[in-house]
Amino acid sequence: MATSGAAEILLRYDDDQERQHFEILFGNDFTVQAFASDQAALDHLASTSTLPAAIVLVPNQPDNHLQSSLLAKARDQHPGILKILIGDAIALNLLVTLLDDQLIDRCFEQPVNLDVIRSHVLAAALTREEHSHFPDTGQALEGHRPAVLIVDDEPTATCYLSRQLEHMQSEFRLLSAASAEEALLTLRDDSNVAVVMTDQRMPGMHGKELLDELRQSHPTIVRILTSAWGEVDVAMDAVNEGRIFRYQKKPWHAGDLLILFRKALVHHRALVAARDSSRSMAEQQFAELRQQRRARLLDHLSEKVDGYTGEPITADFLDALATIRTLPAQPPHLRASRETALEHDLVRDFVGLVCRQLDTLEPGPMPATLNRHAFDQALTDAWENPGATSETQTPLTALCQSLATLLNASGLKYTALDITQAGAHLTVANASALHIYSHLLAPITRLSRPLLEQQSALLMLFVSTRLLAGDIDVTGGDQSLRFSLRLPAGTD
Repeated sequence: MATSGAAEILLRYDDDQERQHFEILFGNDFTVQAFASDQAALDHLASTSTLPAAIVLVPNQPDNHLQSSLLAKARDQHPGILKILIGDAIALNLLVTLLDDQLIDRCFEQPVNLDVIRSHVLAAALTREEHSHFPDTGQALEGHRPAVLIVDDEPTATCYLSRQLEHMQSEFRLLSAASAEEALLTLRDDSNVAVVMTDQRMPGMHGKELLDELRQSHPTIVRILTSAWGEVDVAMDAVNEGRIFRYQKKPWHAGDLLILFRKALVHHRALVAARDSSRSMAEQQFAELRQQRRARLLDHLSEKVDGYTGEPITADFLDALATIRTLPAQPPHLRASRETALEHDLVRDFVGLVCRQLDTLEPGPMPATLNRHAFDQALTDAWENPGATSETQTPLTALCQSLATLLNASGLKYTALDITQAGAHLTVANASALHIYSHLLAPITRLSRPLLEQQSALLMLFVSTRLLAGDIDVTGGDQSLRFSLRLPAGTD
């Protein structure tokens, strides 16, 4: 009944009817290995060369598995296996105990949502494959001490707990916030928050909502939900769908929380190592794609652009882009480049846009010097008519249109330009750095018109500067760029 090559589930059951029912539900999607005792399941784990993606327990009495040798062995020796408990009526105290002891990772009450179970098992199988070569995470991260942020609308209790924990250890800092909104501000200002424990019932945004947001915005922060109320449905949903680390019942005890926070910090280090390893692997793989993209752009642009100026403008432009540091490559960037028409469309659309702009440039010899008044007027016209097109334009109008496009893309006024004249040269530089969040050689998942227009404006800045017999110097930074143009100029 099992599908060949499917992810494997190790099923630990007490009732044979439950086993048959489970195999009917999931046998077509997964390879199900079923065992009626912990020892039989452990013997299978010891003898198999391929570990299961998940261990699923369908017990008659969930309390009997608090001392499960199978769950304890999986926790201690195979932490990558997802452990799921399915029962009829799971008490909150039992759920909290199983989570605290790390005996289970997910918990569902009957009747279960089949698609949700399938999703969790498949995600566990894929995650284990992707993270199979992560580096050792036993050592603490270098730098500032990590912080644990406690979010609760009872500041007296939070302050007292923080003082207790600060006297008990020196491994991490304690921060506090009286609301979810205040917590988000704290996270914006402190990049070393490793753990967030939040109360569920607070004015405004509830605790689970905060943790759901952090799951998207700060995926390496370990999330803990706490409450004085016995809300088993909230706890289960937070564990299963919110993927929180723990559900902690009140009242708090500093000694218990110290143990919990230490475990959470170990988990945080593992998440950071996983993220960094994934980024490093993606960056290495994207480096080859970047070189291929650069070669295609050179091949399609050089004849047109360099032939127009008589100089290797295209290579200079691409070299300047390479100095701009953008966000690192991620697996979605690789998939977009390998599995869609992104690379083809990028070259086609950008080359087409540049060629149309070059075709509007007036042919013929350019003036040897630039009149300052003419430059100021051309810049004013370009700023008042951004993106204006005409059948023909001079190198000066093309240069000023490029400047206006680049400044607008960064939300800057033309007053952000520093324009000076010394002797026979006019210097134009940006006093405020241009924002270049992405560029032609950066990891992207899709093309956008603003990106193409910004990049073509930068290339046309190179072209028009050279046509005016000037020099351009570009310095890239973190998602930013500074330029300096040196143009020959005469007196007014």
